[in-house]
Amino acid sequence: MNLLETKSMTFSYGQTRILNDINFELKQGQIWAFVGPNGSGKSTLLRCLCGLLRPCNGEVYLQGKSLKGISRKKIARKICMLPQNHVSLHYMSVYELVAMGRSPHQNMGWCICNIDREKINWAIDYMNLKHLQHRSMDTLSGGERQRVWIAMILAQDTPIVLLDEPVTFLDMKYQWYLIDKILDIRNTLQKSFIVVLHDINHAMALADRVLVLKDGSAYCSGKPSDIITSRLLQEVYDIEANIINDEQYTRPVIVPRSICRCQREKGGENRRERIKI
Repeated sequence: MNLLETKSMTFSYGQTRILNDINFELKQGQIWAFVGPNGSGKSTLLRCLCGLLRPCNGEVYLQGKSLKGISRKKIARKICMLPQNHVSLHYMSVYELVAMGRSPHQNMGWCICNIDREKINWAIDYMNLKHLQHRSMDTLSGGERQRVWIAMILAQDTPIVLLDEPVTFLDMKYQWYLIDKILDIRNTLQKSFIVVLHDINHAMALADRVLVLKDGSAYCSGKPSDIITSRLLQEVYDIEANIINDEQYTRPVIVPRSICRCQREKGGENRRERIKI
């Protein structure tokens, strides 16, 4: 049985069709990346998958059951989502924000039990935040705040994790730090991830499967190494690029052809200068 599945799903805002006939399957331990140009429907699809938006046609199934018949709290015990734009909670401490991840597991009121504390402390330790746990969120850097949000969804302890552009606006160090953490969480805990990404190189490094969206429809899906081609990049992103396979890389790397040309031209100039000297 698939953990999460859509069948012929469409979604519209009023008369504007955003998603069209989406079919998708998520299995345990998989990492999917949703990629595509701005406005292609990636974030909208993520919101449909966790029940924040209801499809106009078709269905979303969670472990074989339609989301329509499942309460918000029960969904939140199976699926957690980290949106691109976070609610401003700068007045909270790191510990308090991570503890918010346990809210779907509260039956009445707010009473943290021993199991909740174990989950909270584990998430804080896992994301290397113990030395920051009493700090206010507004005193942290962007990379530190993103680690706190990731810790919060780890404390929620759901089998399915949805992340909407988790590395956007982070510097390179924290982008690859979070990608490594997602892989480690999947490998260690067998959680399943769906991640919206802009950088195709990130998707190729992270995902087992990629869903490419264009104008609200599924252009194609499959293993990154199978479907990410120069032709796809031209047709979906309108960019000419090379897929570089080299022994020094553990995965293919996408390089725009304009950069390749610049490097060749620069190399030619250097050679001419050396000859002239």
